[in-house]
Amino acid sequence: MSVRVNKSSFNIREKLSELGRKFGLKGSELVAAETAQEARDLVSAGRKNLVINGDMRISQRVGTTSTNIAQGGYLLDRFRGNYWNGGSMTSQQVTDAPPGFHNSMKLTVTSTDTSIASGDYRYFRQIIEGNNINHLNWGSSNAKTVTLSFWVRSSIIGTHAGSVWNDGFNRSFPFDYLINFADTWEHKSITVPGCPDGTWETGLSRGINVAFVQVCGSSYTGTPHQWNNAGDMGPTNHVNLLATNGATWYITGIQLEVGKNATDFEHRQYGEELALCQRYYYLHVFVEGSNQKSIANAAAYSSGAAFGVVHFPTTMRAIPTLEVANVANAYRIFINGSSQLFNSFSTQEASENAFTLERGSLSLTQGHAGWFRMNDEPGARIAFSAEL
Repeated sequence: MSVRVNKSSFNIREKLSELGRKFGLKGSELVAAETAQEARDLVSAGRKNLVINGDMRISQRVGTTSTNIAQGGYLLDRFRGNYWNGGSMTSQQVTDAPPGFHNSMKLTVTSTDTSIASGDYRYFRQIIEGNNINHLNWGSSNAKTVTLSFWVRSSIIGTHAGSVWNDGFNRSFPFDYLINFADTWEHKSITVPGCPDGTWETGLSRGINVAFVQVCGSSYTGTPHQWNNAGDMGPTNHVNLLATNGATWYITGIQLEVGKNATDFEHRQYGEELALCQRYYYLHVFVEGSNQKSIANAAAYSSGAAFGVVHFPTTMRAIPTLEVANVANAYRIFINGSSQLFNSFSTQEASENAFTLERGSLSLTQGHAGWFRMNDEPGARIAFSAEL
């Protein structure tokens, strides 16, 4: 909702007072808003958050299980881990969260690296699709300012790091923030002026990278809180989280929005947030414990091959790749009054909306119908990835 302020009819302070009464804004917030645009920023509403799964509710890949962070591997949905250094960390969805939130993502140091080389780094990031940032006009004189806000807690106090960069990794906005108290939730916000130059994707590929950095060497550091013509992941001085075995770091409530001010976190409905995640990764079936779950109807195309079609709940960003678990006898086809076990599928046809699974090396009667099903093998899965 926006309120038009006509300077010829209203004193700006009177209008701000009206906004304060209507939206419950604090006096200090009103004093900080010196223009009508800033007043609108303070009460920003609607679909404003460019970050998906910022409240860490969706975890299709691992659920609440603690898992080692792999190079280029995804943690909770839409968050990807990258590193080039020693040490190791785990990632986990937990229910330790500040008021107004239910989940957070917890990182734990499981082995240390106290000697950071110039080219070392470790961070996780969300890569925002270009289609979702083209209204920011970055790379032009009309580039819009955005604000990044989040809730964070850590066992390690001091200056922590992060950065925003383009896909070319030649325009970056490193930032720092201070953890004041150990093991205490704190709210942070970073104002990022719109980048007036550089190349920024506005289509299906990578638009903006928003990264939270656990450590980075001197090759990837630069002056914070300004746009640099380099790939800078953080400021020159920041905490090395991996220096302490067992160190923890939690985050939730990540929001990136247009404007100079951080507003209340946008809580989307669970089903809507899940659908936003499924544009990039869709977990179709996963076996937890001893159970069998249907995958798709199947038809014998020939005496040796069967096909089945999986329809996605939402259009994916691109034609996805098939992800199956390397588990023996993970899958089964029920057909013609009997069943046959196997451990993999291949791709017959695929689009952004559906995927045709093929299984050969079977003994079938052409034209018979049945269905593909998971076997009782824990960890078996069928998933589709169109990640950036």
